[in-house]
Amino acid sequence: MPDVIRADDLPVIALVTLALLGINVLVGIWVSIVHPREEGPATWALANVLFATGVSVLMMRVPQEEPYVALFGNIILVVSYLLMWCGFLRSRFRPVPYHPAGIGLLAYVAAFSWFLLAQPDIVVRVTLTAGTIALLCGLITWTMLYRIEIGLVQTQAFIGMLFGALGMLNLLRAVAAATGALQPSDFGGGPLGAGIFVLPTIASLLAAAACILMLNQRLQQRLQAGAQTDPLTGLINRGLLDDLGRKEVARAKRHAYGLSVVVMELDHFDAVNSTHGYDTGDMVLRRIAALATASLRQEDFIARLDHSGFALLLPSTRMAGAQQMAERLRQEIAATAIEADGGNLSLTASFGIAAFGLHSDDWVEMVQRAQMALYRAKTDGGNRIGIAPLSDALLERSA
Repeated sequence: MPDVIRADDLPVIALVTLALLGINVLVGIWVSIVHPREEGPATWALANVLFATGVSVLMMRVPQEEPYVALFGNIILVVSYLLMWCGFLRSRFRPVPYHPAGIGLLAYVAAFSWFLLAQPDIVVRVTLTAGTIALLCGLITWTMLYRIEIGLVQTQAFIGMLFGALGMLNLLRAVAAATGALQPSDFGGGPLGAGIFVLPTIASLLAAAACILMLNQRLQQRLQAGAQTDPLTGLINRGLLDDLGRKEVARAKRHAYGLSVVVMELDHFDAVNSTHGYDTGDMVLRRIAALATASLRQEDFIARLDHSGFALLLPSTRMAGAQQMAERLRQEIAATAIEADGGNLSLTASFGIAAFGLHSDDWVEMVQRAQMALYRAKTDGGNRIGIAPLSDALLERSA
């Protein structure tokens, strides 16, 4: 009859490890429920379940069945690390290389099975498993540290360094086993190696906590971005534009930089909605927003004001540069044919321009003067550019 290890035969460190494993599984499942829209948490939860299963099997295996239990436990342990890597790839919106990962896993299973059943060698098995886990930890570290997301620097760096340290420990274990510094009698270290599992378990739990923080930060960023962007076009809204405009005005005052604002509105846009429907109108707005965005520099901003109106904030741009940009965009819109109802729509747009130092030194007044110039351009027939009248107060001040 097999001699099963009883709970009171396990050292305290093994019991602590089992408790941490249970907490880790619950945390992984909870994260996958709280963040259902994220790609990674469900994979992490499955990885945590398999990790807990593999560690528990290896800590509490039955001696008479050790070869087969060792095979089962180690394979599950490696699969859990592989799934962790896949989860981090998916959380970073990166494609998962399933085929190479599957081939690598099969190679590990074949090699481990050979050195366990056909050519028994515990040293090679420990070296192989520790080296494989070190490689997977290295992949997780690379995944988290390559192109860190804005606002998630600390959490991603913490996760990367955590798995980097775990990978180094496994690499040292593999080298120690291969060189004979670690003897086969030391592999157990208590009832079947409870000590070698507690550090990865703690690291996995810390990584789960960091992942929760990372996902919460990402969710907060999405909510903040959603409050500052137009849902139809994806452009920033008027509130964020005003904040940016005030900052650029302060910068222009401090450094004597140029600054211009261009407001734009499609001509006769109501006719598009009434003739072709609101879906077509929405499609037109998205197309014009994309066209205008593509014509801007990296430091420029474009916002949707209301209905068919847009505003362009052009830092370090004086009046002549703003006129050139508006004229180029006016010609591009007039030359763009948009498919609708089996035909093509030809649209035009009118523009109004105001420049810092010529028309106002206040952001709100700059926008108002640009809008007045826009309305005059539309009144004069549209498809043209209006320039705001010069500010008498600024001219007197400069004189």
